[in-house]
Amino acid sequence: MAGTQHTQTYPKFTWLFLATREALSECSPVVLRCDADSEEDARAIFPEWHLTFAAKIRTESPYSFTWTDKNRATLWSIMGGEISLPLEARND
Repeated sequence: MAGTQHTQTYPKFTWLFLATREALSECSPVVLRCDADSEEDARAIFPEWHLTFAAKIRTESPYSFTWTDKNRATLWSIMGGEISLPLEARND
């Protein structure tokens, strides 16, 4: 049986914003996260929010792990990449 190929493309970046709702601008900001190819596309996902840019993260990271802490209402995410070391720096 032939292997399947994924033709779906994924956005190039994960965008993080500090945000407050337009109707509740006196509240403390929250962190909003979304995947999009551009900052303009990311901002369009949250039309009723005042957004302050916080981070732009490449989504092509080979290592990604996300979990939630329901007791603290927190989303945790770890992303990493491959680190290449010169041969002389390795402890093999």
